[in-house]
Amino acid sequence: MQDFARWSRWFECALALKREKTRALAAMAWIAAHAGSDGSAIELNADGWASLSDETGMTAEEGKAALDALIAEGLVTAVGQETQDRLVVRAVI
Repeated sequence: MQDFARWSRWFECALALKREKTRALAAMAWIAAHAGSDGSAIELNADGWASLSDETGMTAEEGKAALDALIAEGLVTAVGQETQDRLVVRAVI
């Protein structure tokens, strides 16, 4: 139950998003579905971007914009150095 409460509070924070709200919420749902209960990092490489696109219906560009919005709001943090092919993010819960 504690994990559910933590993830729920994380989603509540997204209600105040001003840009990319719908896509950002879809990206958050995808992250929550694929991350460990501790907000473990998610690696977005070619396979990760494909999974995000397949499961949310977003293009890679839309997914990137959604993640950028989440990073800007402090709901997701990049872990390590982003490259053109790879982004590792962690939910800030």
